Amino acid sequence: MIASAALIAVASALAAAASTDWTAPPRYDGAGYAVLARALLEGRGYRAIDHPNHPRHVHFPPGYPLVLAATWKITGISAVAARGVSLACTAGATLAAWCWFRRLVPARAALLMAMALALNWLWVRTGAAIQSEPLYLLLGQLVILVASVPGRKPAGRGWGSLIRPVALGTLVAAAILTRHVAVGLALAVLIDLALARRWREVLIITIVVLLLVAPWIAWVLSGASEGRSQASLALGGGSLPARITGQFVFYLERIPDQLTGPFVEVGTMFRHDRRLALAANLWATAATAVIALGWIRCLRRHRQRLAGLVAGCTLAVLLGWPFSEAGRLLIPLIPCLLIGAVEGLAFLGRWPQWMSRRLSARRLRLIASALVLAAALPYSMYATLAGKSRASTPPERDFDAACAWLAEHADRPGPVLTRHPGEVFWRTGRHALEVPTSERPGVVDADAATIARTIEAHRVAYLLIDRNRYANAPSSPLEGFVTAFPGRVRTVWGRRDDGAAFTIYEVVPAG
Repeated sequence: MIASAALIAVASALAAAASTDWTAPPRYDGAGYAVLARALLEGRGYRAIDHPNHPRHVHFPPGYPLVLAATWKITGISAVAARGVSLACTAGATLAAWCWFRRLVPARAALLMAMALALNWLWVRTGAAIQSEPLYLLLGQLVILVASVPGRKPAGRGWGSLIRPVALGTLVAAAILTRHVAVGLALAVLIDLALARRWREVLIITIVVLLLVAPWIAWVLSGASEGRSQASLALGGGSLPARITGQFVFYLERIPDQLTGPFVEVGTMFRHDRRLALAANLWATAATAVIALGWIRCLRRHRQRLAGLVAGCTLAVLLGWPFSEAGRLLIPLIPCLLIGAVEGLAFLGRWPQWMSRRLSARRLRLIASALVLAAALPYSMYATLAGKSRASTPPERDFDAACAWLAEHADRPGPVLTRHPGEVFWRTGRHALEVPTSERPGVVDADAATIARTIEAHRVAYLLIDRNRYANAPSSPLEGFVTAFPGRVRTVWGRRDDGAAFTIYEVVPAG
């Protein structure tokens, strides 16, 4: 058992380390987390110090910024230190998942599943990222592991009986304060305990979670007028039925990709071939059906029920959430996807009579685990050997060059208006503003007049427009402003490379 644990931890750490650009600065949401950590580190509170007004931040929960600030308190601000903490969290999450697998399937099958997880292409790519995912992976797997501890007898009344529910409630609260999607995980745990008639534990966990999460809820409510919260984004995401339908199709296509590689994504989004798209969707439907079958089988078994509940409750939350974040929100479900795949394949393997007579359920699960590992390895190995790091792509290098120009040559005072204010502030030290949202219900992007009012209100000096920085990026609303008010801007820097374009405009004062 010790040798297996060491093998899993080393495999997880080495795979993630080999796929990481350790010196790359934080990007996208990671830059936002880094800015918040710096605010905490400097004693300025949980505020968006990249914004000229330093408003209270109400979008990202504080769990990961607090961990990042604590890390940098010890090491100084360092991308390497931040990535090292993420790597340790991912390795710990992999070990916790393996311990959980051992409770559900035979030991050898659990080892194969853990290796499939440790080498999974998305698990590896996220493993050392300056993002909240690694911390959430660890907390989420610890919640599941503690919740699945044996002992279904009614809890006693002594103080000792409080240890498990209080610890579980604390872990659940920590997960919610790291990623809001943990609400689905919390529901799964409470439903599992309720089905086991452990009502006292349900009550204690609920009280602990509410007490620990209440300060964050109060902070969000008190600062709702100062910034966009995730609740406001969800409520303003348009028609709920249309949203659920679109999200259902998206996750139907993305679930198999989490285990094998982005084949369905490429076939449906990056290739204009109807037959290829049809084949990709047929494969996605069949593979997702097998995994869903495995979850249904889990729901029928006492010990495996939590796997089906975590998957079902989390996906229910995701179907109502207006943003897919390119499938990032599915990464914490990869252990559940592995269980669903193994259980689904093992059940289908019982259909041929000659196989069911020769192979036990134990052996079928071992074969299914081997198949899942075999399916995960090809793209994972390719991605690692090819060094597919998003940090070193031409669009990222050009974005860094744009920020370098702002830091070295932009001499006009005033903030930058951009879709990536955290990154601009982190690289340039200059205050930045996020492109405003539309003032019309159900419309995401602001019109040119709304952007003009934002520019005047904050005395914006520069606009940074990025095109195609990431796949299928929507057009920046700033382009509409430039088109509508060409006399209000002048080009001061621009670069086009490999289909990506970055332009910096200086704003000409009105009048």
